[in-house]
Amino acid sequence: MTSDQVYLALLEIFLLITVAQGLKISSNKARIPPLIMELITGLVLSPFALGEVINAFVGYQIFTINSYLLLFSEFSVILLIFASGLEHGFKSLRTSGYLASLAATFGAVLPFVGVFFYMNFFVSFPVAILMGAATAATSLAAVASIIESERLENEHYIKITLSAAAIDDVVAFIILSISLAIIDTGGLSFFELVKLTLEVVVSWVIIFLASVFIIPRIISVVSDSLVVDMSLLILFILVTVMITLGFSPIIAAFIAGVAIAESRKAERIRGMVKTMIAIFGSLFFITIGAQTNVFTFVSTDVLVQGSIITVLAIVLKFAGIFPFAYVYNKDIRKAIASSLGMIPRGEMGLVISSIAFSNGVFNQSDLSEVIFMSLTTTAIGAIAFERLTRKIAKNET
Repeated sequence: MTSDQVYLALLEIFLLITVAQGLKISSNKARIPPLIMELITGLVLSPFALGEVINAFVGYQIFTINSYLLLFSEFSVILLIFASGLEHGFKSLRTSGYLASLAATFGAVLPFVGVFFYMNFFVSFPVAILMGAATAATSLAAVASIIESERLENEHYIKITLSAAAIDDVVAFIILSISLAIIDTGGLSFFELVKLTLEVVVSWVIIFLASVFIIPRIISVVSDSLVVDMSLLILFILVTVMITLGFSPIIAAFIAGVAIAESRKAERIRGMVKTMIAIFGSLFFITIGAQTNVFTFVSTDVLVQGSIITVLAIVLKFAGIFPFAYVYNKDIRKAIASSLGMIPRGEMGLVISSIAFSNGVFNQSDLSEVIFMSLTTTAIGAIAFERLTRKIAKNET
């Protein structure tokens, strides 16, 4: 890359982040999840849409999918998943309770299995299994602002949602690990599949527990002036180790975050990560939008398949969580609210689709269908959750 191309790439990144920030600020009152505005920024300013018009008008290739944009995007997703692990911590996973654990497990496994079996009739096995994996994980980011603004953190029926969301991420990462291992291995018999699943789960648990035991002790003996540097060093060492073992780097980022959260100096590291996310956090979602040809959304196949995947993702997630939420709450409306809070997919679905697209597993249509599902479940889940929680609060006053 020439120096001119480097400067154009940096200008593009600056413009994309600035426009996304402006859209997020303007949509605050409407309670539109930031992720949606970031995706829209990428879709509109992509080289498939308005970006190409701007390039032609100014005479420079400003809006392109270049190696610098992709590099910062990958760094962004590592930061986002690392931050997710930091927020959860091992303590929240350990104290989630058996009902939250069951809700998270069934709430992740049912959509995964349902979408996989449906898509297997229409696409190749690798596409189908990663489509299923993309629907497994919940994103609480979409409803977190509602929980905070309505002061719902201490409500009994919200606690199972928060606890289940912590476990849900672990289950979704294990599903992703198994899915990638199956794709790499090829055709398997039932017993080979069971053996591979057990190997992945055992490896995952060993690495997870070893990290939680060792990493906080390393962080604790590091001086305050070096703790941020050491945490990033540990993050990227663990990423390298996990890649060598055949795991995805985002799994390493999550484990590193959970482990470092157990350190006494975790709050200092959280502050650093929040600052970095404020600068780079939106870039991953913007890039996913920019890589997507917005005109694929006018395709009948994309809209139909995207809608069916969305319905399956919503219904099966709800079905997996509701029975356990009802046993926990002993109240149908509160159990429904607890379940609705788990419907948004958001980050994880997009992360998995990005991995699949960058590795040539997904084509443009597959990517568009997952983006459609992520946007729709996020919007529907957040709106339905907010309306029902307000009704519950009104009836109790």
